[in-house]
Amino acid sequence: MKMLGITKGWNLFVSVVLTFAVSLVAWGQQDDKQRFEVKGFVDTYQALRSSSPFDFMSSRSTVRTEVKKTFGSSQVNVSLNIVHNALLKEETSIRLREAYFEHREHHWGLKAGRQLIIWGVADGIRITDHLSPMDLTEFLAQDYDDIRMPMNALRFLLFNEKVQFEAVLVPTFEGYKLPTDSRNPWYPFAALDAHPGLKVSWDTDAGRPDFNIRNIEYGGRLSFTLPGVDFSLSALHTWNKMPIFEQQWVSPQALTIVPRHYRMGLIGADIALPVRQVVIRGEAALSIDKHFTYSAPKPSEGFETLNWLMGIDWYAPNDWMISGQVSSESIFGYKSHISQDQTTALLTLSISKSLLGNTLKLSDFAYIDMVGQGWFSRFTADYALSDQIHIMGGYDWLGSRKGGLFDAYKKNSEFWLRVRYSF
Repeated sequence: MKMLGITKGWNLFVSVVLTFAVSLVAWGQQDDKQRFEVKGFVDTYQALRSSSPFDFMSSRSTVRTEVKKTFGSSQVNVSLNIVHNALLKEETSIRLREAYFEHREHHWGLKAGRQLIIWGVADGIRITDHLSPMDLTEFLAQDYDDIRMPMNALRFLLFNEKVQFEAVLVPTFEGYKLPTDSRNPWYPFAALDAHPGLKVSWDTDAGRPDFNIRNIEYGGRLSFTLPGVDFSLSALHTWNKMPIFEQQWVSPQALTIVPRHYRMGLIGADIALPVRQVVIRGEAALSIDKHFTYSAPKPSEGFETLNWLMGIDWYAPNDWMISGQVSSESIFGYKSHISQDQTTALLTLSISKSLLGNTLKLSDFAYIDMVGQGWFSRFTADYALSDQIHIMGGYDWLGSRKGGLFDAYKKNSEFWLRVRYSF
């Protein structure tokens, strides 16, 4: 019944937005000069494990269509994904990605519907960017644009040339999409399934927030664009989109995993400072009443944490781009039964080089877990046969020496190939 209520709420919200959008489109079509803009892509992605048993890690094809209609100061955007997944049949589907109405005047704007919301200046790390959930069905082995998931939201903006205020209201909860199928190579609890005779099941509804007015998320962000510096302040009353995992033993041979979500608050700030060919970035957030997975059965309680990041981007000569980030999270009032270390540290390194008249781009983006001594490095070679056709290939190298963020995936290093046609 709980899931049914959430589904009805989601459908009602999207239906209202789309109905309103369609009526506006019909009105806008009175002007023959106005046309629909259609774009998208067709791609196929294949990944093969580079060690025994040399099995497929992913095999999927996607068709994305994006339609935009502009009339006056308003526009309607709808995007749709048609996905065929040969490895995980349940992931084969037609999915609404974005569907929103946007209107902008000289000093204010409104955006309503299913949309992406991006806060902060971090690259591939979430500090203040806690609104849009993430799709972790293939962990980090997808493009970050595909990992980030749209959500139902209402945004109201007030702005001038130097200052912008953004208010956000999120009526329906959407958490991270997790790999709960043990057949998925990126299933994080494979070690449990390896125990003979142990049956592991998931109850994804028990810890999910109900669809009601008390569970609405809301927040605001005040941004400044000044000569030589951009910075913003933000506050958010939200949920932990990445759940904590509660293990319930039904019997000695049966274990139920319950992902649970809890209310939390967040106060944050970010800054970007360009200096010639270099951009210096910083971001910090204080999380209030954040919950964690426990290593032993204990009553759940919230903690305050400080999460920060410093980054630098160098746009070097001859089409080189070099970037680095260091981030850390510290838990105040730490207790020994928390599964996460009291202080974690994550480093990212990125380097790219364009060659052959910018038709070939070589790049590598790496995450390094400084405490758990683990890593995830994605090397990519992207060759443009034309403006529409790209052939991409590379290698994902994963490892871990001491547990931590990447330990469950240390045997998942893979070769991958993607072919994309854009229209």
